[in-house]
Amino acid sequence: MASLASSRGQVSNCPSNRKFTLACASLRPLGVIMESAVNQTAENLPERISGWTELSSLVEHFSYFAGHAWLFRGTTDATHKLIPKIGRETARAEKVDAQTQRRVRIPYRMLDERAVFAMFKQQARAHLLSPPQSDLEWLAIAQHFGLPTRLLDGTDSLLVAAWFAVEKGGAGKNDSAIWISKGARAIEMDHQGEVLNFAEPFSYRPPHINPRITAQGSVFVICPQPTEELALPFVRKIVIDRSAHFTIKKRLNACGISRRHLFPDLAGLSDHLAWTYKHDWLAGYRTDTTPSSASKETPEETAE
Repeated sequence: MASLASSRGQVSNCPSNRKFTLACASLRPLGVIMESAVNQTAENLPERISGWTELSSLVEHFSYFAGHAWLFRGTTDATHKLIPKIGRETARAEKVDAQTQRRVRIPYRMLDERAVFAMFKQQARAHLLSPPQSDLEWLAIAQHFGLPTRLLDGTDSLLVAAWFAVEKGGAGKNDSAIWISKGARAIEMDHQGEVLNFAEPFSYRPPHINPRITAQGSVFVICPQPTEELALPFVRKIVIDRSAHFTIKKRLNACGISRRHLFPDLAGLSDHLAWTYKHDWLAGYRTDTTPSSASKETPEETAE
């Protein structure tokens, strides 16, 4: 029997049996993909993607180069920099300066960061079934629930990062982005020391002390200078065209990446079901057999 090979000449010599011919033909894309991956380096990444097919190619790329400690971060606005929330100007209000009578932004201060972190640790205990065992764990919980911290959210999953990038589903006004980085040294999971005085960035993979951390494959980067853009040995930004947001979000939902899965609580479930109701994706739960009005995708279906 002729060997199964991906070259066109060998595929053309397959027997006339239809199933066998289709099987041979199906090997061709795999051969092309593998050849393409071999000819690339791990850092050879596109600057922009405009659809699901290109995102799928990235999945293949990072699967092939799985030996690298990739960290992914999705942002709904491609112009956002890698600055943690507590260091951003917008994290603080404006007030009238007593001397100049002009409105000025309240600046970041380490003392204020320590104060709000201490307030969180004091007041959050009543809401936690199992209190964190270290300041690093406290910092991770605080970040996950919206407190401004010096942590940058990340994940070890490209598709999770993609979901956060296209979360608005085209309703936003800007292109989004996936940041890809590597090179931050890992800190021990059970680190018990000070967490606000590191001289270099560290990656932190927290214990799964919260369902969101588990679902999102959370990895944080501790930023040593929270008002400055994070600097790592390798950082790349891939912009996602705004026109592709809705379609990518819909494809991710078909892959089991949705708000229901990433925020595994009643709020996440309700938000997800409201989205499916909005777009009439209710097949399987209707009491009649009438096809959904959304049984086929239309060209106009491009935004929330």
